[in-house]
Amino acid sequence: MSTSPSRRRRALLGALTVAALAATGLAVRAADHADSPDTSENNLDINDLYAFVQDDEVVLVMTVAPLLTPGEMTSRAALNPRGLYEFKLDVERDGVAEAVIQVATAGLGSSQTVTVRGPATPESGGTMSRVLPGPSLKGRFGDVLSGHGITAWAGPSDDPFFIDLFGDRSLTSVLNAAYGAALGRTIGSPDEQTLAFADPATDDLAGLNVISIVVQVPRSTLAEALGISPQGTFFVWATTSVR
Repeated sequence: MSTSPSRRRRALLGALTVAALAATGLAVRAADHADSPDTSENNLDINDLYAFVQDDEVVLVMTVAPLLTPGEMTSRAALNPRGLYEFKLDVERDGVAEAVIQVATAGLGSSQTVTVRGPATPESGGTMSRVLPGPSLKGRFGDVLSGHGITAWAGPSDDPFFIDLFGDRSLTSVLNAAYGAALGRTIGSPDEQTLAFADPATDDLAGLNVISIVVQVPRSTLAEALGISPQGTFFVWATTSVR
């Protein structure tokens, strides 16, 4: 499956080292929560990317399909069978992925089949993607998939993103810290550099759901795919695309 660069959706990410997280922003358009300039199909619209370390595993999470209300909308939510959901892994921070993890689906609704491939070197770099050959995990949407040392899950979940739109300047501090990490420089004043909201704060997305794609991979597996040591640094972003 090839994907056209004109149909590619990108999300601004969090930056990741194998032992700790930072963020990277590249020369791409980025959006979240239903404000993407290109995406008219809700289940291809990326909200957020999360990356963290759990023991000797790296956990990557992409959320799509923003602002799902509980009930019928959530129960009918599914990934796009024409879509290719990718975690792009980059050692040199040059916007060219040395390895990718791909998630694709077949079928409609909650009975669709989810396939996870990678991490592996993509056949082509840049704005084109092809489905990876080789071993894969397969299972039902909403079920935990496991094999080759990798665990994955895709399904509706509560939106983990927290935002207090009308709160105090803690929101500004969170955004300063996130964008500062992405750009590799300080954004905003020195006293507004925190990743913690003030207490109390209101979560304006509370009660809304998303579709989450979660992949847990051993650090050693990622390091081998990237050609680095398990303690090496790499960066990650997420894309969705269609045929």
